Amino acid sequence: MGHKTIVWDNIGNVLTGVREWDEWPPYIQRQLLAEDPRAKEHARSLREMFADDPLDIYRAKTLADVEGAIEDAEFLVVHKETLPAKTLMRAKHLKLLQHLGLDYRGLPVDTAKRLGIPVAAAPLVNYLAVAEHAWAMILNYLKKLDKQQLHIQRRAYFETWGTFPGILLARDLTLGLVGLGEIGRPMARIARSLEMKVVYWDRARFPEWEQQYQLDYVDWETLFRQSDVVSLHLPIKPETEKIVGSREIQWMKEKALLVNTARGRLVDPDALRKAVTSRQIGGVALDVFWDEPLPADDEWHRLHEDETLCVTLTPHSAWQSPWTWVRDSQAIWNDVRRVLNGELPLYAV
Repeated sequence: MGHKTIVWDNIGNVLTGVREWDEWPPYIQRQLLAEDPRAKEHARSLREMFADDPLDIYRAKTLADVEGAIEDAEFLVVHKETLPAKTLMRAKHLKLLQHLGLDYRGLPVDTAKRLGIPVAAAPLVNYLAVAEHAWAMILNYLKKLDKQQLHIQRRAYFETWGTFPGILLARDLTLGLVGLGEIGRPMARIARSLEMKVVYWDRARFPEWEQQYQLDYVDWETLFRQSDVVSLHLPIKPETEKIVGSREIQWMKEKALLVNTARGRLVDPDALRKAVTSRQIGGVALDVFWDEPLPADDEWHRLHEDETLCVTLTPHSAWQSPWTWVRDSQAIWNDVRRVLNGELPLYAV
């Protein structure tokens, strides 16, 4: 028997990047190899990483699963779940409580420290990649890059060389972040480097981040009314489906941009399409959709191809490439390896 390891991750990132090579779909294998000819060597599976000291993986779906397995577990790996202190106190042999992502607010860190259990939180490369992508979409909108490209292609610049209408300066605008988790925070950091005002809404307040990034916490309605760019960074749950509907869109400024790199089902699709076609808001930038892959006959294609509208679509590619999966998974399991070797975890909290 190997070291009993509970993985509580209903999203899937913990083990996604350490699957067996043959378990990757062929198109993912091709992309990995195109980006690194030694991909088979570098994208090691969990079995390969622990060939000399195997792990016994127990996949938990619910808190009850964790409670039933934690007493004799040596490692507990969690992603975006809430672990009660009383559950952790049932552990008798736990050597590491590991979280994927720096937003580990669901872990009872103080209880773990009292019990002498190390806690680690590995940063998500995936999330930083999404923040970069969201900012690429925002800057594309502010600088009208797609329209300037057409302008150049059509040689329409001779009478107006050196200028282009509608270009905006970030420092004159307000960014509204719906959610201040591990993607929202780099979004804020980049905004502040551009001297852009930032407001946010979240189910919890973060005074330390407010101070560090000079953020203003505002209520739900105020965020939509004040922001020139609204960027969504919430998880999809039953209570967040269609959390942004016609009411929220009506609150937005006439020239505001709505960016969604989170989940398509956070937004009422009918209300958003209506707002775009009626030019109720300035534009939308979407990396995620209600149905995925986006159906070939979906109306969003027509809106995207309409040069008079400001619509930017990308194919759920904000997370960058399969290498983000590999890097995120390996960060977790390398910490487990370090603890097995008698070392401190690299991402200790």
